[in-house]
Parts: sequence; structure tokens; C-alpha cells
Amino acid sequence: MAFNSPFVFDSLYCSEDTGEDHFVEESCFNKSNPFPILLEQDLLWEDDELSSLLSKEEQSQMYNCLQTNGNLAVARFNAVDWMLKVTAHHSFSALTAVLAVNYLDRFLFSLPFQTDKPWMTQLGAVACLSLAAKVEETQVPLLLDLQVEESKYYFEAKTIQRMEILVLSTLQWKMNPITPISFLDYIARRLGLKGHVCWEFLRRCDQILLSVISDSRFLCYLPSAMATAIMLQVMDSVELEPNLRVQFQNQLLDNLGISKDKVDESCKLIIELTKTREEGNQSKKRRFKWIPESPNGVIDLLFISDESNDSWRVSSPDPDSKKIKTQLLH
Repeated sequence: MAFNSPFVFDSLYCSEDTGEDHFVEESCFNKSNPFPILLEQDLLWEDDELSSLLSKEEQSQMYNCLQTNGNLAVARFNAVDWMLKVTAHHSFSALTAVLAVNYLDRFLFSLPFQTDKPWMTQLGAVACLSLAAKVEETQVPLLLDLQVEESKYYFEAKTIQRMEILVLSTLQWKMNPITPISFLDYIARRLGLKGHVCWEFLRRCDQILLSVISDSRFLCYLPSAMATAIMLQVMDSVELEPNLRVQFQNQLLDNLGISKDKVDESCKLIIELTKTREEGNQSKKRRFKWIPESPNGVIDLLFISDESNDSWRVSSPDPDSKKIKTQLLH
């Protein structure tokens, strides 16, 4: 079956070089309205799971500290920027980076910042990234191998291990906090997204999340509000019709119980930081005839240059397709 009208996720569609198309399940669609409508059972969203996410999410208290302590704000920005570079270097998942930043923010908030020990924040960043990798990754580099991407300070493995123990005790071993990714994964499942479309949708969401996480204003918003804003920005990137965007936004806000003002503020922050990043990329391109050398650079180009397909054919995807998985992971 072919759809001639534009579909909200058309630009998330991918096809193999062999010419064979990959599709999403028909259950994801409403034939009279080419948009993955949240059905009645979806609006309930498995109350226990959603209630658990909402009850466990916490507002970061770190932002006020950063506003009153310029040195801490600079140290935090540099540490997060370094962690994101190492995440790309080792091809860690977005969740690993988000967890590492969460650990670091909570750790820095719990201890007094010592201006006479500037290396302490960097050591904390190494320890937090190491812990996050151990929680999320299947292959974790040696502690010495984590210290790449122009680390200002280098630490022995035993020093990092002692810091890991301090971080764990300070955070009371609470290493699985609720993050925006918790809501992104959950909502994608409730939308019924599958295969290529789901992978591409979450990839774009992860890209936006990682682009704003180093900014201290990110800490002003609950994970659910930031996740909603990120999803709306992805919808905007595929040129969703205004009335459908409003419909989708209202459903999210109603079911998550989020203030529209908070989501609008989050959206403005994302747009501002995205514009700043794109201007920086354009400047580099003019100056150096820039070609991306990192996974983040490649992702930026894919995000900017994606094209939409005007029609879809619908059939059941092959969940065991290794070709799809390989293409998505590379």
C-alpha cells in the first residue's frame, strides 16, 4: 500500500543500496491521517510505568550553584565538553554520556568546589564517565585509555578508582536516575515506532540532547519537559503540519502533566543552541573546507542533509534483519 500524502516520519525513512525497502508496521499508522495517532490504550500508557518515571524524576539543584559560582560553571562546562568528546571517541551510547553528566552534576553539588584544586573536577569527570560506561557499555576501556581528547590532567588508575568510590558513596549508589532518554525511549515505544524509523527518530533525539547538555540552563528543566521539547524539535525537522504538531504536543502535555510554558522554554533553548552550533560549523567549513572526522560531525551532516520521501509502502518488518542493524550502527 502506498501513501501519497506526506507522513510525519518520511525523512526518517532509509533504504538499502540493494534497492530493497524496509518498512514499519501498519499498526503504527492511521490510514485516514498519516500520523502515528496515540490510540486510547496508548493514552493510558501503562500507568504504572509512566507513574514510576514521573515520580522518580528530579529537578537538578545544580543550576543555582552554577549561577553564583562562575569558576564552578566554567569547570563544569569544560568537564562535560570533554566527556562528550571521549564519548564520541570511544563510540559510547548517548545514555552513557547522559548518565556521566548526571553523576558529575550530582557529585559537584554535594561537595564544596575547591578553586585551589582545579584538577578535582577533571578527576571527577573521569570517574563519572568510567562509572557510566560500566553501567551502560558492554566493552569498557582501561582507565588510562579513557583519558583522551586533550585531557588537561592525567591520573593513575588507582587514583581514578579511589575517586570512583567517593562518587559512588556521595551519590549513595543511585546510578540509574531518570533522564530525558528514559522518556524518549518510553514514548517511542508507546508510539509504536519500529525498525529504521525508531532508530532514526531516537538518533535525532539523542543528537539534540547531547547538543544542549553542556549548557547549564539544561539543568533548569525536568527530564520529562526536556524530552518533550526534544521530540517536538524532531517533529519540526520533518516539517510536520502545524495542526498535527499541536495535536501531538497536546497529547504529550496532557499525559505527562507538563507545563506548556516549561516545554516552550526548553524548545527556545534547543533552537538557540542549535543555531549557535550550526553557525560554528558554517564558520569552520568556510575556513577549513571542513569534513567531519568524528561521529558527531557525521551525525550533524546527516541531520542537516536528510531528505524526505513522499510515499511509503507498508508491510511487516523483519526484526532479525542484520542488514538494517548494521546500517544503523555505522
